[in-house]
Amino acid sequence: MELKIKAEFHNLIPPISPEEYQLLEESILEEGCRDAIIIWDDSIIDGHNRFEICQKHDIHFGTIDKSFENEDEAKVWIIRNQLARRNLPAHERIRLALLLKPAIEKKAKEHERLSEGKGSQTLANLKVEPIDTREEIAKLAGVSGDTVRKSEVIEKEATSEVKEAVRKGKVSINKAYKETRKPKKKIPQTKPLAIEQVNNEIKKTFEAFYDAVRKARKNHWKDSPKQAIKNLLENLEGLLI
Repeated sequence: MELKIKAEFHNLIPPISPEEYQLLEESILEEGCRDAIIIWDDSIIDGHNRFEICQKHDIHFGTIDKSFENEDEAKVWIIRNQLARRNLPAHERIRLALLLKPAIEKKAKEHERLSEGKGSQTLANLKVEPIDTREEIAKLAGVSGDTVRKSEVIEKEATSEVKEAVRKGKVSINKAYKETRKPKKKIPQTKPLAIEQVNNEIKKTFEAFYDAVRKARKNHWKDSPKQAIKNLLENLEGLLI
């Protein structure tokens, strides 16, 4: 049997550090692969690193088949398994649990549909309670619903530096949330560029000149405006140097 690695399963599992990988490899080389590779429908759902190491060194490994109705159920198992076996920071646990949000929302809608009597059976005879998606995620991650809300804000709005720090547990969720929601400093308006200032001054000058010409014509100073314009044009290049 040839095992398959599906990206949608593999990507659900947070990568281990290079140090952890080295220790795992040394352990398998010395003692063999003691833990079986967990599979479903010939796809690995747990043990990707063990499988890679065993393939690399041609080491025998065992497998255990799991049974799920669909991929959503398999994903729930993968994430629950990771949350149970790894000592992850709170934000990383929430981030993992949030990967199940679409599946939980789908289940919540189905329960809502049943409660309205739109299904083949009613909510009463199924004895199924309504599902609060955020609270369900909070239970999976072992935190409060409000902490889940803050983590969602961090993932959507925080800088990459803040996200990295809180994922590694170097910064608390509360501190990262406050930093993310801190009012942004207003950027002072920049002064107009020099060319804009010059354009404005030239515009004012021409407006004043036009006004002077208009007044001269009104007072029948026929020669004065013509001579003034002629002198201005003749000396304009010199004025710009």
